[in-house]
Amino acid sequence: MKNLFFILLFVLSFNISVNAQEKSKRVYFEYNKLEKIVLNEYGFDQVLVNGIKYHDSYSRKIGHPFLFEDKLYTGSIVYKGKEYKSLEIKYDINEQQLILFIKQDHTEVSIIPPTDFISAFTLSDKYFSRYNLDGMSRFYQQVYDSGKLKCLYYWSKHKQETIKGNSSVYIEFSDNKRKNFLILNGILKNYQNNISFKKVFPKEIKAPIKRYMNENHIRVKKSNEEVITKLLDYCNSLL
Repeated sequence: MKNLFFILLFVLSFNISVNAQEKSKRVYFEYNKLEKIVLNEYGFDQVLVNGIKYHDSYSRKIGHPFLFEDKLYTGSIVYKGKEYKSLEIKYDINEQQLILFIKQDHTEVSIIPPTDFISAFTLSDKYFSRYNLDGMSRFYQQVYDSGKLKCLYYWSKHKQETIKGNSSVYIEFSDNKRKNFLILNGILKNYQNNISFKKVFPKEIKAPIKRYMNENHIRVKKSNEEVITKLLDYCNSLL
């Protein structure tokens, strides 16, 4: 009976979208009524069951395509302006897509929601937002944001075929790769090390930033987010 609700909701939603002008007010009333029944029964919004069903297409692989570890993270997504909390999520950075793991009773469904409608999401305590930088709309981890100064990380992986054992072909995923960006007064700059980090800032505050980094033994390429946040707080105080 429960599965029937989902089937009816999907079919009715499809019919309405295809033949919207031919449907009467009664059909819309029935749709809204059915939607309320489903939401009351499951607590799910359509976004959680309306995406593409996910399946692992790699029968033989080395490593995995996900950011950080191959495990479920508790998080949230902002989809079409609405926030959905307490979700179980993986972030496939090879394909740049989210996978939602939805459990109901003893059934688990893995769904890929339409990426274009997701403006932001979280994985545990990490916040990701969509930015259009250099003509490309992508997700960036937002490490710092004071308004005039932002720090963003862009995460990616690449994959390649490799042969193991008895000539079997595997897909091998690289480790996480990170590109670091600062946005100062709306101007985007990439940094890779301490030297390129300091170049982002005005000449008159480069010396105190260098001194702060040396005194605290900071290497921006390797320092954790807590250290980077404190450094950026200091830089922001000088602006």
